[in-house]
Amino acid sequence: MVRPLIRNPGADMRLMEKTLGWLVRLAAGLGVASLVALMVLTVVTVVFRAIGIAFPGTYVLAELLLIPTVTCALAFAAWDGSHTKVELLVQTFSSRVSDWSQGAMLLLGTVFWGFVLYAGVEEALRRGEQGEITPLLDIPVAPFRWLMVAAIALMIAVCLLRAAQYLAHQEPRK
Repeated sequence: MVRPLIRNPGADMRLMEKTLGWLVRLAAGLGVASLVALMVLTVVTVVFRAIGIAFPGTYVLAELLLIPTVTCALAFAAWDGSHTKVELLVQTFSSRVSDWSQGAMLLLGTVFWGFVLYAGVEEALRRGEQGEITPLLDIPVAPFRWLMVAAIALMIAVCLLRAAQYLAHQEPRK
């Protein structure tokens, strides 16, 4: 007797939602920590420049800190449903058409992010082989590139889950 691959799709989707929710909260925490570090770096740099002391490499650190700040925010925005969508238009649709259109748009957007993910992996592999480091501070860039790839992959997983929920007419949990 052949057993079905998916026994209870609703339970499987809830488990996936719970797991992705945990990962998104972890990514959001990392993004917030990165943003706080970026703010502290900016304040310290401005204060010390006001008294004539400049630290070399602060721009490099700021650029590196922007990577987790932005990419983790994208994953959280996809989870929270606060990414760009035309709510005025969607609200005029029936709930069935609204769910279908939002699910379809998430799937189309995921195709775009799939290309971004592919390019990110290629770039991380290529630059990683070259041993890329930052100027002045000699910080390896590879971990930041792979963090960006991981955050985009998480966002794609969230978008796919949300699209499946919309298409199945299930209310996403936040």
